[in-house]
Amino acid sequence: MKRNADDLVREDMNKEQELPASIRSAFDQSYEQIRQQSKKKAKKSWLKPVSAAVAALALSSAVLLTNDTALAKLQAFLGINDPGLETAVENGDLQYIGQTQESENITITLANFFADAYRLGLQLTIESDHISKDNLNYLSFEYRLFDADGKEINALVSDTKEIAGPGIYSGGEFQLTDVKNNIATLELLEESTTTTAPSLEGAQLVVEAVHFFKKDGGITSVDGKWAFDLTSENVVKQVYVAENSVPGLTLEQASITNGSMQVSYKINGINEDENDIFETALVNGNGESFYAKSANVERLNEEQQTVISLVFPYSVWNEQSSLSLKVKGYEELKLVEKE
Repeated sequence: MKRNADDLVREDMNKEQELPASIRSAFDQSYEQIRQQSKKKAKKSWLKPVSAAVAALALSSAVLLTNDTALAKLQAFLGINDPGLETAVENGDLQYIGQTQESENITITLANFFADAYRLGLQLTIESDHISKDNLNYLSFEYRLFDADGKEINALVSDTKEIAGPGIYSGGEFQLTDVKNNIATLELLEESTTTTAPSLEGAQLVVEAVHFFKKDGGITSVDGKWAFDLTSENVVKQVYVAENSVPGLTLEQASITNGSMQVSYKINGINEDENDIFETALVNGNGESFYAKSANVERLNEEQQTVISLVFPYSVWNEQSSLSLKVKGYEELKLVEKE
């Protein structure tokens, strides 16, 4: 499904001295958070239309500095309230990139990068004279993602621009953190609800525009080119199948990966209620419930059926492998690993 920046605005709007200054600013603010904040259970997130000034859902970050014999490595929790990403990061699935590019008097550093089969997470620091602690409301950016062969595979750009790739990710969340004069940290988390994302090893992320939303209502947009080379950790997948039959509900597919689990199911009838869809819960063996932040809904009018695809914040590294799917109005569907 092709998505652009305007769609997201509508939907959501080995050593310390070796760190780049832009990365260090993020560390200063958030190192203490990771020491003090306990893990939180997943909570339901709801998608609601918002204005451009608030085109973001909360996506917090915390940063932990560790020493290495050759390089200082920085790790960030992309979405501190997201148990799937937390577990993935704890298992070493976050990539420290630390590349810095300058264009049009704006310096962007791609600090950290996460990718599994269904989610993409980016953490950047942006240095610009357009950033004022007292007057900056939000930041967003436009980008194109190219695979190792240089083929465009995803784009988050204005609808006035052409999109050459098939489009993979949607449901994006921007979060602006650690705003200071002339520098700020910006995070983006996107999901692929219907398609397994390809490997991003050797891929390139090209930021081509940055938008500064001011508290006084002004917007400054700057076009440029900030290109970053990506590396990716090994993506792990485990397929699940239904253990029992549920009248009126059919599991289409279920697969868990490093920091997320994608589930598609079909129900009888045409579902028009978004609230029902986001009541769907993934439940583990401890009885903990996990909820998706976005969904893809395909209504099959001729068959009078609805196919719903969701991505849950759950990791393949979780100790609890016993899972079930609870859909409003239906019996519990138990999921087991496919051998």
